[in-house]
Amino acid sequence: MSSKRLTKTGVNNEITNIIEEKICPYYNKYIYVLFTISIILNLLIIISLIKIEKINCNCANIPEKKFIKEWFIFNIIFNITLILFFIFSNKKCYYYMFKNTLLYVITNVIFFISIVMIIRMLVYLNILRKGCECGYGNLEKFLFWYLAIIISLLIFLIVIGIIMILFGIIKFAF
Repeated sequence: MSSKRLTKTGVNNEITNIIEEKICPYYNKYIYVLFTISIILNLLIIISLIKIEKINCNCANIPEKKFIKEWFIFNIIFNITLILFFIFSNKKCYYYMFKNTLLYVITNVIFFISIVMIIRMLVYLNILRKGCECGYGNLEKFLFWYLAIIISLLIFLIVIGIIMILFGIIKFAF
């Protein structure tokens, strides 16, 4: 029986083959679906904000609205750029694309800013909900509850992660 000697490069090649053959097709589909949902929701937010601007609703022109529409426009452009960058690159899997340190850092910074802007949008919609009938329609109701659920799930996941770290279920290798 011949024994196959595995070097570090051999193990890395085997892991790479497993990732490319088994994980990438599902991972890529997941990323495309995620970006598509993100773009659609960003468009709904922009449509809602434009609609509020067009009806000249004075109670909706408050400081909490500042830069929200611009951020979500930027977010759409960024998501489309990432999709096009992947399509036209020679990468087979999004997994490899996010191994680029600069892209990883930029994406995470944009993710955290997006969370802040989602919270700002939620606060803005809550203000409209409580005291501005002309600016709070069905689309705004849908966005309010959708964003509230998303933020609740995010907080839940953070709390679960902290609990898992505290009880030693997740360990970090430093």
